Amino acid sequence: MHQHSRILLIEDDRGLALGICEYLRAQQIQITHVADASSALTAQGDYDLVLCDIMLPDGNGLNLLVKLQQRRSCPVLFLTALSSAEDQICGLEAGAADYLCKPIDPSLLLAKIRSCLRASQRQLQPYRQLALHDLVIDFSLNRALLAGKPLQLTSLEFDILCFFIARPGQIISRELLFQHLVGREYDGLDRAIDVRISRLRKHLEHLAVQGLSIVTVRGQGYLFNYLPKGLQP
Repeated sequence: MHQHSRILLIEDDRGLALGICEYLRAQQIQITHVADASSALTAQGDYDLVLCDIMLPDGNGLNLLVKLQQRRSCPVLFLTALSSAEDQICGLEAGAADYLCKPIDPSLLLAKIRSCLRASQRQLQPYRQLALHDLVIDFSLNRALLAGKPLQLTSLEFDILCFFIARPGQIISRELLFQHLVGREYDGLDRAIDVRISRLRKHLEHLAVQGLSIVTVRGQGYLFNYLPKGLQP
């Protein structure tokens, strides 16, 4: 599991939430805690997994799951005191990746989270290579090739490229890039991401005529444009 995996915890029991957050952060997992459904729906950021209680002060976790799935593509794992077989079946049939009952041993919770993240990663990358015109992304070797020749990318530059490719047409903020790829909050001054993106643009500049480019959206961030073959102007 990547050391910068990001989890959104939705739990109204602040004592329990504090314990979970402390334990998972000690395991190099970034975790954001909110105490209710409304806060979960407005939470900013890109998360790899959502850990959600069912009994929330302003709603039901099952209903929240449906709304979350409309906004996010990451798996949702229920952690709740509702332990009957019927409750568990309802949760799983609603679309939860797993259903855990309180109280739970922290090490078991960590193992379940890792299992969900591995399964999610396999679904996101069911192939070893992805071809976008003359650009080929080799996920098995963590490298990119342009017209058959390897690009000299740093690991961060490769991660940025993959992050963009997974989100074509979506405006991506510097805050999101820092949180997901660097593992810390953007301070408004650090230009590390901008420098890497500038280097990526130079590598990919001739692909613009093929409909592939990284565009700056003033005041918001970046956008990855990709026009499939046959749709170029």
